[in-house]
Amino acid sequence: MAKLETVELQLSELEMLTSIYPNEKEVVVQDLDVLSVMKRFQETDGNSYTPTKRLTIAINLELETSTCSAQLQCSLPLSYPLHKLPEVFVRCSKVTRQMQNKLNEDMQSFIKTIPIGECCLYQIAQWVVDNIENYITNTKESTSTSGKVKNEANPETTPQTFTRLWIYSHHIYNKIKRKSILEWAKELDLTGFSMPGKPGVVCVEGSQEHCEEYWQRLRRQTWKRLSIVNREECSSSLITLETFCKFKHPVKEIDFGVHGGRDYHMDLGKFLDYLTVHNCREMFQVLFGVEGKSSDKS
Repeated sequence: MAKLETVELQLSELEMLTSIYPNEKEVVVQDLDVLSVMKRFQETDGNSYTPTKRLTIAINLELETSTCSAQLQCSLPLSYPLHKLPEVFVRCSKVTRQMQNKLNEDMQSFIKTIPIGECCLYQIAQWVVDNIENYITNTKESTSTSGKVKNEANPETTPQTFTRLWIYSHHIYNKIKRKSILEWAKELDLTGFSMPGKPGVVCVEGSQEHCEEYWQRLRRQTWKRLSIVNREECSSSLITLETFCKFKHPVKEIDFGVHGGRDYHMDLGKFLDYLTVHNCREMFQVLFGVEGKSSDKS
């Protein structure tokens, strides 16, 4: 749970950011209910409902040297800044997937140099502004060499790569994580499902770039165990996203009944039936290492 001091520091930092970036679209609080609870908690000196959800902020940065923008997705742990660093992910439309991964890795290395106890979102934003041009420049150089050959050959038939990720977690209980799993998928136009409980399974499918970004965001959360157990990819000018996708709906939670007390294991027989309906029954053995048995009701 959050404490009064950390709530006050986070609200103070948010106020500072909005004064530095005064345009209403530059600093966006992504869950106003969370902000409302935090403000009430501060106003009552901690004598109201204690905040239990993270404050998440998007900082949209206009880059002076490039005709593009960058966005920082910031998730603030309840004990930030006194005991933890923020979780931040940056993306830019003019940076390739490979370079974006490198950009985020380098940014994480920078964040780790910041002493715990400091409000540091502005520092991180400035690091991005100061350094992102290097990654955009590298992108331009790579596209001017390897990309040039592709486009000259036949730009209209350059295939797009579609990806399906099967992600296994020891468990998925946390309500904030469960919400992020759905919201990030919606933001990135991914289809699939999330099965919370123990074990937890997430399947997302869509463009390769969006699936990779989704995985990078997800893996930066704290997990007992989280891994991609299977990756399916298709790159063909003859295949469309609609024909590639097995799940024709945005990522949603699936629930097959709960048993087992606190750990609430899902009914894996019903899960097997669900996979069978979506023509991916074989994934049960890939995920769990055993052949599944359908539920008695099927």
